[in-house]
Amino acid sequence: MAENSKIEWTDHTFNHVIGCSKVSPACHNCYAERDMDHHWKKAKWGPQGTRVMTADSYWGNPIKWNRDAEASGVRWRVFCASLADVFEDWSGPITGPKGKYLVHTTDGWQEENTEQHESCSRVTMDDVRRRLFRLIDATPNLDWQLLTKRPKNIMRMWTIPENGRDPGDPQYLLRENVWLGVSVESAKYLPRIDALKACGELASVLFLSCEPLLGAMPTVGEHLDGIDWLIAGGESGPNSRLSHPDWFRAIRDQCVAADVKFLFKQWGAHLPFAESSPCLHWVTAHAEDGGREYLGATINGKKYSADKITHDALSETVYVRVGKKAAGRLLDGVTHDGFPVGVQKG
Repeated sequence: MAENSKIEWTDHTFNHVIGCSKVSPACHNCYAERDMDHHWKKAKWGPQGTRVMTADSYWGNPIKWNRDAEASGVRWRVFCASLADVFEDWSGPITGPKGKYLVHTTDGWQEENTEQHESCSRVTMDDVRRRLFRLIDATPNLDWQLLTKRPKNIMRMWTIPENGRDPGDPQYLLRENVWLGVSVESAKYLPRIDALKACGELASVLFLSCEPLLGAMPTVGEHLDGIDWLIAGGESGPNSRLSHPDWFRAIRDQCVAADVKFLFKQWGAHLPFAESSPCLHWVTAHAEDGGREYLGATINGKKYSADKITHDALSETVYVRVGKKAAGRLLDGVTHDGFPVGVQKG
């Protein structure tokens, strides 16, 4: 959750709170839950967990980024929230960085003490979300990327922009500096796209994040009308799952047909190869099916042992677990860095 993010499709990350609940298979190996439960014990994932609001000093970062962006004349993108979901339906208490409940006082929000226990009302997620939207409205030189797995919650959790727009204006809900996105990891979750498009009047850009891609989506093109941008990628980290290269090729081709900008973010931990690839070392097994026993692989001069290799006989694809960095982000030898029309990577 930092300035100068390493995420390929954004410039900075910002988190209004930390914590979330899993809602679909893409959440199974959640990096945020894994890393933050380890590094920040006060944040606990799940419906019975905690939602920890970040420090006031941290909330000042976007104000600085906004000034710098205005001075440079280059709009910067801010991904919110990489460690939460802006549109999570959370009714539990909100704690501060020290782990105590946040309460309303005459001096603003503070972490609860013994004297305040009965006299002050607790801060809710609706309170935090309103504060977030005020920050978004106060930083017009930043493009805020709000990515969710809960698109049906967007409309009812949206607040009216504090920009003096006449409520009689049919566009009064629009935030021109917001990009709204939804995660879609397989064909089962294509309906999320239609729920996102129902909110098209709220933001200047609508986008999809198909990462980690966990299944083929041969009909995603039927849902791309009104979508500006699609990000796709495989899974990285411990216990990462495989993504077949043909899944990405099909999405890429459907984006081209629909004139939707396509960004291939990463292969993830596993780099795929055809069975005939010269980098793979194998012998014919003595099994009756005549299968292959892989001994290892040599990729760009580095050797990988047999336990790093996974063979998918059905697709005749072999995956070598090389790690995200070594796997890279070339799809058929090409770096796909598409961004919405008129938008360039910062």
